[in-house]
Amino acid sequence: MRALDDLEYAAETSGGPAPDGRPVGDDVWALPQPMPGEHSPHYSLSYLIRDGGGGVHVVDPGFDSEVNHARLLRLLGEIAPTTTSPLASIVVTHLHRDHLGLAERLRHELGVPVALHRAEQESLRRLLAAAPSQRETVLANAQAWGVPAERMPELAAAADRAASGGTETDFRADLLLDDGEVLAVPGRRIRALHTPGHTPGHLCLHDLDRDILFTGDHVLPAIFPGIGLGGPAVDPIADYLISLDRVAALDDPASPLKVFPGHGYRFTGLAERVAVTRRHHLARSAEVAAVRREHPHATVWQIAERVHWTAGWANLRGFYLASALAQTERHVAHLGAA
Repeated sequence: MRALDDLEYAAETSGGPAPDGRPVGDDVWALPQPMPGEHSPHYSLSYLIRDGGGGVHVVDPGFDSEVNHARLLRLLGEIAPTTTSPLASIVVTHLHRDHLGLAERLRHELGVPVALHRAEQESLRRLLAAAPSQRETVLANAQAWGVPAERMPELAAAADRAASGGTETDFRADLLLDDGEVLAVPGRRIRALHTPGHTPGHLCLHDLDRDILFTGDHVLPAIFPGIGLGGPAVDPIADYLISLDRVAALDDPASPLKVFPGHGYRFTGLAERVAVTRRHHLARSAEVAAVRREHPHATVWQIAERVHWTAGWANLRGFYLASALAQTERHVAHLGAA
């Protein structure tokens, strides 16, 4: 795997200042958008694509903040300085607010349509419906998972912070995309690929003529995306592994894809990164399976505390603890379904 941009690589790995938006291909610009919080990833990556008629299409505008709004409009003005309203469409790979967040504001200001996969719109509906009982659901899950009483308050607090942060939204897309659909971008053939796992309606976008794959959070260069982070799904781990195979098959050694992810830095070596990502998740499943063989009646908490976590089990707090427990439960369910 090889990074395609030293500035993007340095900014993400060191947490340095966000590079300015700049051209990164044939009428494609990359724009790192700062994210709140001190932990990696430090930026999401937005992409602006100019079509054959001069219109500009945005993939994942980023987290809604004054800084990100100004950064995107400034780059848009540089790309199309003589056009009054050059923004033609917004395509969002998935529902998380570091990708979708700015879309509603841009739609309101500029009248630009926003597209999502139709399964992601349904996920947004379910998450919104479940939001009023989110705290109770988290605590019920924690009890079922065997979480010690003294750790319950921090999980409740994490649920409250997530709700107050606007994770759930009544956003409704103007256009619902289906797998295999070619986007309405004049002069380009960009195909929507349904890649569930991270969320039920996650999309990758394949620029068929320029060997570019916009991967959102499906495949990232330096971190492993969480699975099942968009509401209920039968077996998001199985969905994710199948989706990994699908995108890896697109990477032709004779003409390697340029991977434009939602975080980190652009890179080549998609099949290699998919293989590493697959091994990571299979290793987690194997760890969970081993614990269950040795302790067949172990709770999710007891399994999770015996699994290897990058940050160390003892260091997981709040949101990160809740995420580790949810990931463990999903691996348990996946093994039961396998």
